[in-house]
Formats: sequence, C-alpha cells, structure tokens
Amino acid sequence: MKVLIVDDDQDILNMINAFLSHYKGINIITSKNGEEAYQIIMKESPDLAIIDGLIPGIHGFELCKKVKEDTGLQKPPKIIIMSGIYKGLKYKFEVIKTYHADDYLEKPIRKEELITKIEALTGPLELKEDSAAGVEAPEAATVEMPEARIESRLDPETRKTIDALYGKCEGLGHYGILGANNKATLDEIKAAYREAVKKYHPDVYSHLGNDSLRDKLCEIFSHISVAYSTLSNPEKRKEYDNVLLTIKPARLKTVQNKARSAFEEGKNYLREERYQEAEHFFQEAAYYDATISEYHYYYGLSLAIQNKFREAEKELEAARRLEPHNARYLSELGLVYLELGFPVRAKGLFEKALSISPDNTRAADGLMKIKDIRKRAKK
Repeated sequence: MKVLIVDDDQDILNMINAFLSHYKGINIITSKNGEEAYQIIMKESPDLAIIDGLIPGIHGFELCKKVKEDTGLQKPPKIIIMSGIYKGLKYKFEVIKTYHADDYLEKPIRKEELITKIEALTGPLELKEDSAAGVEAPEAATVEMPEARIESRLDPETRKTIDALYGKCEGLGHYGILGANNKATLDEIKAAYREAVKKYHPDVYSHLGNDSLRDKLCEIFSHISVAYSTLSNPEKRKEYDNVLLTIKPARLKTVQNKARSAFEEGKNYLREERYQEAEHFFQEAAYYDATISEYHYYYGLSLAIQNKFREAEKELEAARRLEPHNARYLSELGLVYLELGFPVRAKGLFEKALSISPDNTRAADGLMKIKDIRKRAKK
C-alpha cells in the first residue's frame, strides 16, 4: 500500500513514518507542500493520503477537495485530513461534507487512533515480525525515544509538576501549554518552547526507566510540539487565533473560573502559612490560565517562601513578562536574584521598582541588603 503523508512539520512526518514503519507492505512518501503533494498524487496514485489542513501552497482542505473532484484520477486516494487547530465534531463533519475527506484526525496524533482510522479505510494492517514481538513506536512522540533504562529517583517536585501538567494539557490550548500569552512575539514563543523542551522533553528523563512517566511526557510533549508548530507559523497562528474567537464564552468562562477558584484557594492557604498547599493551588491557577500575571506572581511567591528560588525565578519572570512595569513583581524578583547570588541584577530590578513606586518597601529593603553585603565584603 502506498501512503502519502503531507505536513510542513518534519516532526509530524517522522512520527507518522515511525508509526507505519512497523507494518508490512507500506510504502511511505512524504511532502511538505500542497502543490507538490498534488503532483505526487497525480503521478504516484497513492492508496491513502494523510494531509495536514494548513500546509504551504494549496491548503490541505483545498487539496483534498481538488483531488476528490479531479475527473482525471481513475481512483482517488482515501484521504484523512489532520489538524491541530480545528477540533470537535462540528469541524469533522464540515471537512467530510465540504471537502470530501474520508476521515478527520485531530492533533496531537495518537498511534492507536491513527491506525484505527487507516484500517477502517484500507483494511487490516499486518505487523512486521519484530513489531509483533513487542517493538512498537512510542505512543505520541515527536522524536525517537532512547532505550536506556537506568533506574534512578525523580525529584518529587518535578514529578508533581509533570503530573499537574499532564492532567490539564488537553484543555490548556496552544498558548497555555507553552506558558505564553496571545500577544507574545515570535521570539517569546520560541523562548517559551525552548524552556518547555528543557522541562518536558521525554529524552530528559529517559534514564529513569519509568514507563508511566514516559507516557505522560510523550503526551505533554505532543501538545507542546503541536502548539509550537502552530504558533511559530504566522499563517497557522492567525487561523488558530480566529478559531479561539469562536469559542463559546461559557466554555472560556469555565476555564477562567477553575483558575480563579484555585487561585483563591491558594491565597487562603498562604494566609494560613500552609505554603506547600498554597504552592499547589497557585500552580493549578497558572496552568489553567497562563495569561494572568497574578497567578504566576503568587506561585513564585509561595516557592520563594520555601526557599525554592530557582523555581520561583521562573514564575516571577513569567509574571514580569506579562506586566513589565509592576513594581511588586520587580521587587520580589530582585529579592530572589539576591538569594541566588546576583546582586547587580537584583539592584537593577529594585531601582526600577522604586522608579515606578517610590514607596515600595520591599525594593528599598533589597537595596539596603545589597549595601550591607558590600560593607561586609570590604571588611
């Protein structure tokens, strides 16, 4: 069976290729461009085409319609349209009805769902002997997973962060999963993606030999990859932003309410000086709605109180990115940098905070601490 995969994201091409490489009799052709894909279909007559909806050249939706309506093709391929932007039954039925697709697949792609859809259109697939023995592609990876299985312990805080994100990644949306807001520049999107790779790429934890953790990280990173692929492409990002505008206010309100509820619960625990519980709820609030600076600020504050200064730095920086001229954020971030041993950086933040709010006592206290440190250093 000849299968054409069309997507401008090389990771997606690699992933689907890896999934299908475990089955007998499949010849895979790939393309990153709609016009090129059309020529391949006309020349190679594939049995199946798996096409992303938003590709350069002819859009995937239009490519599907063009192929299905081309009278010059004796046997048009079965076509599965995939998209990480248009989701839900409404779009599935529209794609099948309007563009004559045979099926619709939402990203992030799940191997089991993809294979089920392919078999429904082309008949049962037969595993190769080595695959039948248990060698299968990762469930939702974008790169090959290493085989190293060295047992080790995972930091409880890191595990808690991964578990929390895993439970929410489906509903965070592209901006939320990257921890960026919808006004973020391309450079900010890239920086957020790099940070996410450091924290959640499955390879980072491959030495642990923990299959449950690996599956969660594959799920998380699949969402991260789709988010970055969409938001780093101006055309795809515009399409995605337009779709966000169509989300029912009630649904958006539900997510916002969850974030607000978690935030208020965190503040209650903070007042009771139950800092671990407060940290948990502030983390939830920031994950549910990553566009609210106060959620990141209080999350960072709860971490700093527990001397988790590295983690606190990241959250306070996130708050500052959202509100660059907030004196509270600047002063608390300065205090964290002071604890981390960066007095020059801290001094700049304190001075900026005082220029915005001259009566900011936290910033003033921070400058006094720096003077004391310098005096002691001279003695």
